[in-house]
Amino acid sequence: MESLSRESETYRARYDQDTTSTSIAVVAAMANILGVDPLELDQLYHTINTDALDKLGQVQGTPDGAVDISFPFEGYAITVSSDGVVALSPPDHDRTCVRDTGVTNE
Repeated sequence: MESLSRESETYRARYDQDTTSTSIAVVAAMANILGVDPLELDQLYHTINTDALDKLGQVQGTPDGAVDISFPFEGYAITVSSDGVVALSPPDHDRTCVRDTGVTNE
């Protein structure tokens, strides 16, 4: 599932955590939104520990819900959720909205 919220300008992509690592999902989503080959992007490991990021895909969340990690990449604010959603907010965007349930990270 991929979607773009016109109101928040946030692109969301759901990935299959059983077959795709979290770091690959981030790179694929970024390449898709920029319309470039993934090899044209900066190396993700220069921004975040990709081994730790990939372990997020193995986390089942907490009693209070999903676990989220936010970081900058290619000028976008990226938020990855342990429930298998990657959200990308464009430059100069103040918030990254992760889910349509109103959960936001600032």
